[in-house]
Amino acid sequence: MDTRQKILIIDDEAVIRNVLKSSLKKEGYEAWTAANGTEGLEMAAEILPDIILLDINMPDINGYEVLERLLADKETSDIPVIFLTARADKAEQVRGLETGAVDYITKPFYLKEVLARIRIHLRLKEYQEILARKNQELEEFFDLLLELNAKLEEIARKDEIMQIWNRRAFNEQINNTHNFSVRYMRPYSIIIVDLDHFKNYNDLYGHQKGDQVLQAVAQTISNSCRITDFVARYGGEEIVVLLPETEAKSSLVIAERIISSIRDLNIEHADNENLGIVTASAGVSSFLPDKNKAESWEDVLKKADEALYRAKNTGRNRVCQKI
Repeated sequence: MDTRQKILIIDDEAVIRNVLKSSLKKEGYEAWTAANGTEGLEMAAEILPDIILLDINMPDINGYEVLERLLADKETSDIPVIFLTARADKAEQVRGLETGAVDYITKPFYLKEVLARIRIHLRLKEYQEILARKNQELEEFFDLLLELNAKLEEIARKDEIMQIWNRRAFNEQINNTHNFSVRYMRPYSIIIVDLDHFKNYNDLYGHQKGDQVLQAVAQTISNSCRITDFVARYGGEEIVVLLPETEAKSSLVIAERIISSIRDLNIEHADNENLGIVTASAGVSSFLPDKNKAESWEDVLKKADEALYRAKNTGRNRVCQKI
């Protein structure tokens, strides 16, 4: 009996279907493909895959409708769905997650990251099944179930490559921090750090070396921050740092320390005009409730992103701030 985990790929682009199917088979999975939404729904009901990779933009039925139908069917409602999308705008990403997808991957995708995300969600599914069985059969092991549940939550909130918090965890944390700051009139700050010319690094040294750099940089940023700060992967090679109880002047000092600590790693990067080593740029913003109480945390994040953009356009390897 074939016990391999089954993965269904629903995408109208033959090249993407073939690349994913070939890669998944090499990883030991049983891979199935469907060229459109209608065919994908029929196949999902037939084979009941362990996870589905679902394109959003398809000619017959778009990915949102396919997901809604999967969720409405008791037989397929528990199958994790990862959206594949050529659009990286935040509104589409939020809509996908709110519809019920467990994750999203933008095209063109980095194959190693696709495989890593699949492993995470298959692992989550396994833990969920374990928890369900334990709850039904072994009520006396309640303490063990709580421990597994905590471990599951940590896996779901951590980035597998960088080993720091992920975007989901950051969104929860920033929302709580902002609400606290508004209520008690306390400041907080945000730093967005982005590695300079990192695509060039991957092209020159390979993605395996690139992953090692991401891990080293994430660890260095964490070590440069205080125990109360919250460090998370924001997307790609971007890392966001949430600084509670921190006004503009202090946040700038921390950001400068982060950029300096990344330089001090002295990792060779021949294709970077900044010193020939791996460097980073940072954008900093602050929420000051006595001055801008009406701002949302999204506004504060946008200011940090704009400051990062300015740092990139004024030479990189530096910090810019927008208050």
